[in-house]
Amino acid sequence: MHNLLTCVIVLLSLNAYSKDHLVVLEWKFKGIETGYDHLNRNKVVMDGKVLPVSDSCRQSNWGKYSLFLSKGIHKIRLVNEAYCKGRWVEHTFENEFSINAVCEFEVNAKEVSKVRIEFDLDKSDVSVVQFDLNGNELMNKIPEFKGKHYPMQISWQFMNIEEGYDHPSRMLVFVDDVKVGVSPQAVESMGGVFGVKIPKGQHRIRIVNQSFIKGIWQDHTIVNNYSVDAVYERFLKVKKGLKVTLVIDLNNEHTVNRWE
Repeated sequence: MHNLLTCVIVLLSLNAYSKDHLVVLEWKFKGIETGYDHLNRNKVVMDGKVLPVSDSCRQSNWGKYSLFLSKGIHKIRLVNEAYCKGRWVEHTFENEFSINAVCEFEVNAKEVSKVRIEFDLDKSDVSVVQFDLNGNELMNKIPEFKGKHYPMQISWQFMNIEEGYDHPSRMLVFVDDVKVGVSPQAVESMGGVFGVKIPKGQHRIRIVNQSFIKGIWQDHTIVNNYSVDAVYERFLKVKKGLKVTLVIDLNNEHTVNRWE
């Protein structure tokens, strides 16, 4: 009787485990300079729960981490660490690395078998690509606008940055509250230029600057204790390509924005 009960418990456990979906995380660095191929690893957080740290490998090799996820959508956060001068440190601008090797994404466990992350040291950019159960790349499911689209180029720079406050920064672009683009990240003193496609017709265009502070991205707004609202919004009848130039003056708490 005892043996039978044990078998039942084991079978129930296996059945519960079988309902979990295996999702493999892979990551690698690009643009590594000679002599700087550090050992690296990822700290992993799933749905707010801290998981065991990944095994370490060289940045030039693919690292792997297996997750067994229950049915549904899960939020994953990775913070990459490099082994430098005898200790593990987070691979971030604050620790004088050329890229903020931190990313967040959502995974639908029923649809995704693999997530591939590439940290590009040359472009200071992080790419996240998901693959379906057959190994095919999943396209980002961004709501589509029908009809013709035009290019919009956005360039920005910060002025009068205080010493010690040159934060990692990025731009988000929304069309009628639909996110259509996220710029590569760079420190504020570098500024940036990037482009998106926006649909023809009457639309509300919203550009939001974000800063990376204490491990999270947050809107650069007065509500979040910044000196200026780095949010720019216009209703436009889009009938050609656009160029937007933003100059954010932290001293005068003012932004010059020019639309062409």
